[in-house]
Amino acid sequence: MSKNKWVRSISFNKTNEKDIARLKLIGKKSFSRFIKKLLDDEIIRRQSEIPNDTTKIDTPQMKQRVIPNSKPKPIRPQQQPTKPFNPMLGRK
Repeated sequence: MSKNKWVRSISFNKTNEKDIARLKLIGKKSFSRFIKKLLDDEIIRRQSEIPNDTTKIDTPQMKQRVIPNSKPKPIRPQQQPTKPFNPMLGRK
């Protein structure tokens, strides 16, 4: 056997109804060729499927702008500016 080959074995139960049906289906066909054909068909089927996460939604969705959560600035009472003391005018 070549070093390039990788063998996978499969077993069938002669008393299991499903296995008996599988063996009848295969008949005298080349088992390896039959399985490789099934695998090739499955690969093609999977490549032709459209993944669910890339499909578009039927109804258009509005894009919403996300506003970042920021802490509100504290509200401070406005203080009246103090005028510098002028001794000539006195205090009021």
